[in-house]
Amino acid sequence: MGIFGGGYDKPGKGVDKNAPKKKGFFLFWDIIIQKFVKFIQLNSLYSLLSIIWIVALYFFAGFIIAGHPEFIEGISSQIQIDGASGEDILQSLIFGFRAMFAVGVFLLWGSGPVSAAYSYIVRCFTRGEHAWIVSDAKDKFKENFKQGLVVVLIDALIMIFGINALYFYYSAYLAYGSLMWMILCYVTFMLLFIFTMIHPYIYQLMVTFECSIAQIYKNAILLGLGKLPGNFLLTLIEAALIFIVFTVFSPAIALLFSLILGPCIMRFPGEFYAARVIEKSILNDMKEKKSSVNITYLEENEI
Repeated sequence: MGIFGGGYDKPGKGVDKNAPKKKGFFLFWDIIIQKFVKFIQLNSLYSLLSIIWIVALYFFAGFIIAGHPEFIEGISSQIQIDGASGEDILQSLIFGFRAMFAVGVFLLWGSGPVSAAYSYIVRCFTRGEHAWIVSDAKDKFKENFKQGLVVVLIDALIMIFGINALYFYYSAYLAYGSLMWMILCYVTFMLLFIFTMIHPYIYQLMVTFECSIAQIYKNAILLGLGKLPGNFLLTLIEAALIFIVFTVFSPAIALLFSLILGPCIMRFPGEFYAARVIEKSILNDMKEKKSSVNITYLEENEI
């Protein structure tokens, strides 16, 4: 009998050894279904611990709007302002944009040390390994605090300079009509998209290997570009889902949905793919090399 009499120390029925192993798409949904309750707990903890970063992103979106009044004019031109009701619609749209921006950056880029903890737990889910959501997340948060903090500071700088660059190039294109400015705008957008695309690798590498920030970014870029079609498609799908959620539902419901269910639907796909790519491309190769060294050692000693 267990200490608390609840039977929590008893093993489950386990997995049939002869059962075929699921892969790819089917494995992803099998994990979502089997771990759904744990995902809700993990998502809630992830969003709660990231609330300061989410609020900061929400206010930053407000600065973007305040700094570019033409954004408000563009929204106003699309709706008919008629007294208080029209003003309410406008404010709701602005709130929706700010919330979507905050949630989008939070889910696609992460939130520093908290994302490191999240990435470790979902990596365990992906590998079929056991993980304690609270205690393991706490340990990984502490272990990766410094590197996670550096990553989120880099994110903030890239976000500020990237958005300003996009606005500058597009404004220059409207002012001068030169195609060069539009090309620079597209190049900047694609660089930001690639930067978004490599984020799951940043955190998966961080919790899997002991390496410097420079090595993490270098390998994240190599893996991101090396598996470009899959990474591009997943990032596009995740971004589209965030946009659809905030388009279909009211901003408040969309925000609640994104914080509780969003991580496993709009972030876990990228984490799942990144964890499997790292396992196949790096970890399995390391195991094969180690096995080869051991075999050579045995053969030499037998001789």
